[in-house]
Amino acid sequence: MTKLAGDDSSIETLVRLAGSRDAPSAQGMERARAAAFASWQQGLRSADARPSPSRRVAWWAAAAGLMSLAVVGAWYWSASRPVFVARVAAVSGAVKLSGARVDTPAADSAVLSGESLETRSGRIALAFGALSLRVDRDTRLRLDAPDRVTLVEGNVYVDSGGVNASTALGIVTPAGDVRHIGTQFLVSVAGGVTRVQVREGRVTLGTTDGAAHEVSAGERLDVDGARARLMSTRVSHGVDWEWAAAIAPAFDVENRPLAEFLAWIAREHGWQLRYVDATLQSRAQAVRLHGSLDELEATAMIERVSLITGIPMTLSDGALTVGLTP
Repeated sequence: MTKLAGDDSSIETLVRLAGSRDAPSAQGMERARAAAFASWQQGLRSADARPSPSRRVAWWAAAAGLMSLAVVGAWYWSASRPVFVARVAAVSGAVKLSGARVDTPAADSAVLSGESLETRSGRIALAFGALSLRVDRDTRLRLDAPDRVTLVEGNVYVDSGGVNASTALGIVTPAGDVRHIGTQFLVSVAGGVTRVQVREGRVTLGTTDGAAHEVSAGERLDVDGARARLMSTRVSHGVDWEWAAAIAPAFDVENRPLAEFLAWIAREHGWQLRYVDATLQSRAQAVRLHGSLDELEATAMIERVSLITGIPMTLSDGALTVGLTP
């Protein structure tokens, strides 16, 4: 049995990770009351014309019991109804989605609340509106609601779309709840340690003991049981991040400005984008791309675009430079 956080296997942690059910809707409650009232009236009609006091008490007790059962039933029925959470933006390799007709869900298919993902040897990207959630190999994840997922183990990457993005997504981990403010970040759960690493913006982690930790761009937070360690990484690219770019939804370059493509690929890989002068930057805005770059690695994309446009581009130490440096 996988431990959730260090040696902490308390009932409190398990209950929190299991999540809470929503309250029943007003319509569900009304249907429950109507069903209980109808059952109570039927019981009265089948009773003697002049029931004894003890029988009247029994009938009222039965009615109360029926009402309770009906309300509880409506509560579970309403709370358990699945709702749309996200759509599949990209998928690669073996991915298991509970409730799906096939093991690996197709692109553009819907993901509903209550479903679970197990990536095994594959990866998947989900779109929560403008927000992109990427799920690495060997990861188990539960989709709780349109604004909440539970990471049991493995790695996920979140790109909210920028600091002004409005889509909110909370990630429940054994260490606590991760909340973001317009950002790109990684969350991993492995060996009892929950790790949060931020590329852009900032996130907060509210731990199970009530503490709150803030992690900003260039920082990493490791939580192991009651121990929390915040450190500076200052690296927004490299092996820790590349798996997320590998499952990124494709960028349609047809008739798009070169500048948009360069901004997209730099953001996906955490590179700095540099133009050698303002003239080249203006030219990148004017040049339009055509065709497709699908199935190409990042460096191959850069090489092809440079060849087609005639604009030199070099990638070195996490910086993409457009134009020839002196």
